[in-house]
Amino acid sequence: MALHRPGRKQSPMGVPIMLGALIVAAFLGAAAGLIWQSTDWADEETPEEVVTAEAAAG
Repeated sequence: MALHRPGRKQSPMGVPIMLGALIVAAFLGAAAGLIWQSTDWADEETPEEVVTAEAAAG
C-alpha cells in the first residue's frame, strides 16, 4: 500500500542544507560565547591593589 501517489514528484528534504546550517550556527555560537566570556566590560568589580611588604616599607 503506497502512502503517496506514485506519479507525483516529492519535494527534496534539504537535509544537507539544514546540517550545514546547524554546523555553522554551532561554530558561530561558540565563537560568540568565547568572545563574550573574554570581555572585561561585563565585570562589575574593580581590581584591588595588592600591597606587598616591600611596597609598604618604601
